[in-house]
Amino acid sequence: MSDKSTREYLMSLLDEAERNMIGDALGEVIEPVSYELKEDDADMKTADFYAICSSCHRCQMYAKRSVFARPLIKQGKVLFILPYPDGNMLLSDDDIQLFRSWWKDSILLREGEWALTTLIKCPAGMWDKAAADACRGYLREEMLSFRPSAMVILSSDASRYMLRSSSDFQSMLCHEYKVNGIRTFVSYSFSEYRSDPSLRVPIWKNLLFIRSSLGLEGRRN
Repeated sequence: MSDKSTREYLMSLLDEAERNMIGDALGEVIEPVSYELKEDDADMKTADFYAICSSCHRCQMYAKRSVFARPLIKQGKVLFILPYPDGNMLLSDDDIQLFRSWWKDSILLREGEWALTTLIKCPAGMWDKAAADACRGYLREEMLSFRPSAMVILSSDASRYMLRSSSDFQSMLCHEYKVNGIRTFVSYSFSEYRSDPSLRVPIWKNLLFIRSSLGLEGRRN
């Protein structure tokens, strides 16, 4: 049996034990969970980390989990942090296109200079502080692994949470912060942009501020 098969088998036993403990032997409350992880060029430390994450039971969201988000990595110098995955994907195709055509290009980042991940690792559907509390340690591990030169937190909720701020979000734009010693900026998320077209101007000005702060003015993509 391969290491991957062994891992998935052991994780399925954990779920079965959990069901038995709460009297759900038939799986009517806790549905079977898919722990399949995509293989990539990541080193064994990273692969082991996400194997552990995929069996996380730190909050009640695991009972509905069908996926545990892994980041989209381009050897990123700049790490973009979304609040939570879009369903069973890190990002929808439309959001990936929006990210590439606006956020990435406005900052003048090239391919290979960015990475995308989420704060909450299970599909949440909406902001959930309890899930963020449970997942924050995983994000910290990613930050240590990726060692980004800068981070951009996407969404007002995730930004206030990570920066421990209750300020009006627009007043937080066009400022630089530090999280675990890493230069950090905030921005509205893709969904916030789509729901309120009036945000185009503050988002654009903020992206220009991030570009300038990172010393990328005048760069050719």
